[in-house]
Amino acid sequence: MTKILEETTGMSEPDAKVLQDIREFGWHVTGVFGKQGEEGSEWAFPIGLFHSFGHPELIVFGLPLQRCMNIINEIGNAVKVGKRFLSGEEYPDILADSYKCSFREVTLHQYRNYVGYALWFYEDDPFPLSQCFWPDKEGRFPWDERCNEYVKSVQPLLFAQ
Repeated sequence: MTKILEETTGMSEPDAKVLQDIREFGWHVTGVFGKQGEEGSEWAFPIGLFHSFGHPELIVFGLPLQRCMNIINEIGNAVKVGKRFLSGEEYPDILADSYKCSFREVTLHQYRNYVGYALWFYEDDPFPLSQCFWPDKEGRFPWDERCNEYVKSVQPLLFAQ
């Protein structure tokens, strides 16, 4: 059962903040820093889009952390007013510079590695998760073998291929 938004007694301050943000805005954004001394992308994901709006939760990798978080909020604001971002589709209105984003449904076995805090919130309730991908300067996404190596290296492919 998903956490009850009003039940924050005895919770840590960060956990209570997640529930407060979901009550107030419809979602909470979590940013994940790369581990010091290790290579790897930073990423961000919301908690609450599915609970509040019936839209899949999201995950964005590979851009500066604040930009990843801003993208989540931009998408969240669009979802809040009724827009839907579907897996397999491309959308031109998320990133600046006329680059399109594409979405793919994340496989369940990836959830624990990347969105553990969302698992805490949803508990045993299933929820969908989509990855938001951004392209290289030529408009190619990481699953395209011609895509720029850096763009491929910072966006793991969390969907079934």
